[in-house]
Amino acid sequence: MQFKILDCVQKQHTPSETLTFQLSDVDNSFANALRRVMLAEVPTLAIESVTVIENTSVLADEMIAHRLGLVPLFSMKAREMNYARECLCGGKGCEECTITGRLIVECPPEEHARQVFVNESLSIDTPEVYPVSSEKSGVWLVTLGRSQKLNVRVVIRKNIAKVHAKFMPVATVAMRYAPEIVLNTDAFSRMSPENRVKWVERCPRKVFKYNSQSREVSIDDPEACIFCRECLSTDPPFDKLPEPLVFVRQKKTANDNYDFTFVVESTGVLPVVQIVLDAIEILRKKLQKIQTGLSKDPNAEQLIPTRRIGGAPTAPVVPNEDIVGKEGVDDNLAFVMS
Repeated sequence: MQFKILDCVQKQHTPSETLTFQLSDVDNSFANALRRVMLAEVPTLAIESVTVIENTSVLADEMIAHRLGLVPLFSMKAREMNYARECLCGGKGCEECTITGRLIVECPPEEHARQVFVNESLSIDTPEVYPVSSEKSGVWLVTLGRSQKLNVRVVIRKNIAKVHAKFMPVATVAMRYAPEIVLNTDAFSRMSPENRVKWVERCPRKVFKYNSQSREVSIDDPEACIFCRECLSTDPPFDKLPEPLVFVRQKKTANDNYDFTFVVESTGVLPVVQIVLDAIEILRKKLQKIQTGLSKDPNAEQLIPTRRIGGAPTAPVVPNEDIVGKEGVDDNLAFVMS
């Protein structure tokens, strides 16, 4: 297996990043497992519970709590925290598994209205944890009218997207097979230059290129291929060709595996490279657990130490008196034929 980063771009005016990397010589099941772990099992932080002390705004308490819960929080601190279900405090809440915060906003009587933005108004006890947003002003929560007030307490905890979508660290994870494209030069030699140009223009991803001087078709950008099969279409004027003009398939390696190109877009709660590294580590631990489980005998604790009488394969087996207590063994001696 080989891992190669092709491109990493941070979108302008947003905290999100887009990473493009290539995963080579792996089985498709492993590649899909990595994609699913990035989507649902990389831990992040989010507001888990909201205590409304005072709310005189137009929004109901449950709407305020729902909106706060979906606010993305920068989550590098999650690596140092415990899951509440695994913490020594028993999930009651301590500094090892819980972070608290307050949001207190009031619209003065002399103002007609005041917009409440989470980034400005939410005060979190840990400075490493803060709301992230693509908007310069932050995440809009509610608009307070004259003399209205909002006072809430929040509890932030670590979890994964399998529990709730608000813990998802990525906006999308896409993967595609690396293509293997072979042009049929004999078929192109029997085609007119005008039809060659038409055929090249049919590709929506501009994979192929036509050279007007040599009048030849070549492969320009094979990585752009999305297996749309437009190049294999038999619509006129390509409906009477004796054989296909191109052969497109998923590229296989010498080990009968595949190469994949991943595009990962983060929500800004974690650096996108960190998401990939965390997903690989989580997947490695999962495979380690499977390996450990398969190497253990599930009935090991129920086995009674025995010995054979004689050296023949069909010799009877009796309890080993050197290991099992002698008391009662002679009385209940039972021969078991293997």
